[in-house]
Amino acid sequence: MKTIKRIVFTGGPCSGKTTFMSRAEEVFSERGYRVIVDHESATDLISGGISPATLGMYQFQKYCIALQLKKEELCIEAAKEIEGDKVLVLMDRGILDDKGYVTPEEFSEILKDFDIKEDELNDRYDLVMHLVTSAKGAVEAYTLANNEARYETVEDAIRVDDTILESWKDHPHRVIVGNNTDFEVKMRHAIQEVFKYLKDEKPVDIFKKYLVEIDEDVYDKVSKEMGFSHSHIQQYYLNTSDGLERRIRERDKDGNRLYSYSETRMITNNSRRKTDRILSQRQYSDYMEDVDKNLSPVSKDRYSFFYNNHFFKLDVFDFDKKKAILAVQIPEDNDSFETPEYFKVIKDVTDDLAYKNLSLAKTQKF
Repeated sequence: MKTIKRIVFTGGPCSGKTTFMSRAEEVFSERGYRVIVDHESATDLISGGISPATLGMYQFQKYCIALQLKKEELCIEAAKEIEGDKVLVLMDRGILDDKGYVTPEEFSEILKDFDIKEDELNDRYDLVMHLVTSAKGAVEAYTLANNEARYETVEDAIRVDDTILESWKDHPHRVIVGNNTDFEVKMRHAIQEVFKYLKDEKPVDIFKKYLVEIDEDVYDKVSKEMGFSHSHIQQYYLNTSDGLERRIRERDKDGNRLYSYSETRMITNNSRRKTDRILSQRQYSDYMEDVDKNLSPVSKDRYSFFYNNHFFKLDVFDFDKKKAILAVQIPEDNDSFETPEYFKVIKDVTDDLAYKNLSLAKTQKF
């Protein structure tokens, strides 16, 4: 029986929603879910030249809601038709978010134009994930640089976040993820909460990685006995400086291509901040103009599967079809697990920088 879950990601500006949606799409796709992404309508409009500065906030919010309603309708219709028993519709903001940008009276007037009552809006979404703006508790991370459509000051961000918190207070399934930890822990916590709501196996935080030998029959064996989710990944590194790592990725799963951008900056010797966002095909093509010619593309096939209650990912690189990187998620370092007998483990490469994607882009060999 098909299940469709509508999950809305909300919160004030610069809360990590864009990165969260990009990672959630990849994590749940690899675990066998069909994922549909509904991007933020306000950003779509502003990027297209329709903004509060040209229309006024009241009229702009009417346009936002009109676009949101149509996109949500199309996403749900597509979710019903798409193959697969488990479908997630990930929505960057819901209709109640728009209440944070106008007065309560203006919001009521806008809803009347669409013949919608405010108390009906909670029923449109199964789960509300509220990521608190970094302006609260992590103000050093608040920036306008990673979203060309963002214009809010720190004070604006706090006010909007407070209003959105109040707007969604009656939703029966709402999770609030704050800034009491670093950004990476915040993202993992948010992912865990989605799994918890879905009553799926709780994800774990630690990956152990191994260099393994494989043979040409391994895919048939794994598919026959365990089944797997397959995607092809093409990854390029971009020109950069000052310790900033930038890359773009094309991921092809079942003929559907998803494009993304990631950048990683070292905060201290022992910590880093990684942000991600989904790209359009045109944006991806634009970034291709900035590819670092000194680094080879990283091209690999990824096979994701479960074995003895552990989640594995096998990355088979184009430059070597006899060896691969096998990763397994475990809850803690001393957790015991078995690797499938089809793989001969050569060595543990968990902390070996030579087996990171950036290093392999330089060497193209194990």
